[in-house]
Amino acid sequence: MVYFIIFVCIAAVLGPLLSALPSKQQRAVADFRDRARRAGIRVQIREPSQIPPRLQRAGERPLVCYSRFKSGAKLRPQSELFVRTQAGWESKSGDSVPAHISEVSDHIDVVSLSPEEIQVFWDERGGEAIYRQVVALLDKLNDVGFQA
Repeated sequence: MVYFIIFVCIAAVLGPLLSALPSKQQRAVADFRDRARRAGIRVQIREPSQIPPRLQRAGERPLVCYSRFKSGAKLRPQSELFVRTQAGWESKSGDSVPAHISEVSDHIDVVSLSPEEIQVFWDERGGEAIYRQVVALLDKLNDVGFQA
């Protein structure tokens, strides 16, 4: 009987503590964000804001912005926005979507290019391979910019 009471007391103390531990997905997201920050990528918990009504996103998942400032030699005067819609990738300007954007994972929904910054909005799901794809896309867009 004494052992049962001790077991119940320990369970009563450890139960709330164990429920406060992060899940596997939460640990993975924290790892992605930490590694991105160490690589010079800015992580912001926000949704894309300049999507025109004709370019409605295909999914309703909440997105997180991973962004990087462009290197000085690659600055361009115009901005562009690419959105994954029900019909596939579309651009705000109506121009064709570069292959390196149209071939990305379904977890990436919006890519925004401004004269100063590259932003990739994704849902932080899909694991390590998708995280690497986001970082590679940021690097590629920094190197080639708007070129197809």
